[in-house]
Amino acid sequence: MGAPWVNFYLAAAGASAGLTGLLFVAVSLRPREIRNDPLMVGRAMSAFYSFQVVLFAAFLALAALPVPVVGATQSLVAGAILVGSAPFTLNAIRAHQLNYKRAAVYHIGLVLVIVAGLLRLPATLITAADWTLAAGVLLLLAIALSNSWQLVISHGADQPA
Repeated sequence: MGAPWVNFYLAAAGASAGLTGLLFVAVSLRPREIRNDPLMVGRAMSAFYSFQVVLFAAFLALAALPVPVVGATQSLVAGAILVGSAPFTLNAIRAHQLNYKRAAVYHIGLVLVIVAGLLRLPATLITAADWTLAAGVLLLLAIALSNSWQLVISHGADQPA
C-alpha cells in the first residue's frame, strides 16, 4: 500500500472500531425489540459486518505483508461475510422486508472489497486496488452508519412511530 493511503486506512480502522462500540450501545438500548424484529436484526448484523469488513480491510492494508497476501485475505474476509449474509438477505426477500437500495449499497461495498483484494493478487494493480478498496470502505461505512442510526430511531411494527 502506498504512503498516500496510510492516513485513509488509519482513519477507516479507527472509525470502524469506534463505531462498532457505538453499535453495541445502540443494540443494548432495545435488545428485545431488535431480537424480535427480523428487519432490525438484519440491520444490526449488516452494520456489524460492514464495520468489521472495514476494520479488517484497513488493518490488512496497513500490514507489513506481501501485497498478494493482503489482497487474498481482504477478498476472503469480504467474501465470507457476503456468503454469511446470504441467508439473512434471502429471508428478508421472502418476508418482503428487504430494502433493496440499502441492500444494494451493502452488497456493492462487499463486492468492491473483494475486487480490490483480487486486484492486489498480481501486485501490479495497487493503485486500482486502493481506489476500489476505498470506494468499498466508504460504502460500507455509510450503510453501517445508516443502519445503526435506524436501529436507534426505528420502532417495531407493534409500537407507535
